Amino acid sequence: MKLHIDDCYFGELIPFIEDSLITDITWNGRSLWVDHLEKGRYMVKTKLDSQFVNTFATRIGNLVNKNFNPSAPLLEAETEELRISIIHESVTSTGTSIAIRKTPAVRRLTENGMLESGYADKMLLELLEVLIRGHCSVIVTGDVGSGKTELVKYLTKFIPENERAISIEDSFELRLAGINPGLDCVEMKASDSFDYTMCIKSSLRQLCKWLLLSESRSREVESLLEAASTGCVCLTTIHSDDVRKLPDRIQNMIGERGYEKTNDIYNFFDVGIRVRVDKNSDGIHRQIDQICTFDREGNSNSIRMIYEDGSFTGENLPENIRKKTARAGMKNPLDVLEVKS
Repeated sequence: MKLHIDDCYFGELIPFIEDSLITDITWNGRSLWVDHLEKGRYMVKTKLDSQFVNTFATRIGNLVNKNFNPSAPLLEAETEELRISIIHESVTSTGTSIAIRKTPAVRRLTENGMLESGYADKMLLELLEVLIRGHCSVIVTGDVGSGKTELVKYLTKFIPENERAISIEDSFELRLAGINPGLDCVEMKASDSFDYTMCIKSSLRQLCKWLLLSESRSREVESLLEAASTGCVCLTTIHSDDVRKLPDRIQNMIGERGYEKTNDIYNFFDVGIRVRVDKNSDGIHRQIDQICTFDREGNSNSIRMIYEDGSFTGENLPENIRKKTARAGMKNPLDVLEVKS
């Protein structure tokens, strides 16, 4: 049963909760900040008094039947569309900290919106569809706030409805079933007692064709790589500032065995996509600025830059990906470009 929180609990936060363009609301004990899809992150004038903060924390604690005090300084709750985290003032020097993230079952990225905003052009959107329908395993990267998860949500629209997809998260943000109502899918939640590695391994026994890990942070990426090696198509996000750094990043996440897995990374992960976010006085602007392919041919590993600095490089897809897309009956949009010799 999903947790329900009455609107009256949110008090002066309600306008920000109801604003669909605001994705995050945070209180640091002194000031209230919001993350806006168009304006970026900024401080608002609203001030929360200590009575409201204490009452809010008490009510949330009662709803989830958890203590919130110096002995239990972290309080977390999740509703159908909100993820709430509260840190007790006893472990801060700035007062009680509140973070509210909105996780609605909404696909915010649309073709028209991406074209109008400069997020991507028509050929790039065609390429994204071809890659997913061609069953390519994709890693989306970028800085915090760049919208990596939103791009993954967009890509899921191209997953065939009759191919089972399983998403794994520690808090539900992808909302796979909600944004793809006809898709054969399962939303799985990782926890201390059922961690990411266990989730991934159990997914492979569930006739899983598509495995979506909302964010790869640590050693669980090795299990994801093993899933990809079985023929499962994987979509995930990883923090990085350049797609070319992803193999090294994955090696470091795996740990001691990372170097041994280098060839597997190039064999079983196909594509890296970077989303760039620029913030200035005019607001916030996001765009795809890098796409690369990972390939292992013979005894050599290679990274081929397909798209960089917001433009196609002239490179075509490697042979293994062209075969995948052809099997799916998809026409490669890059064939119209001049391919470098």
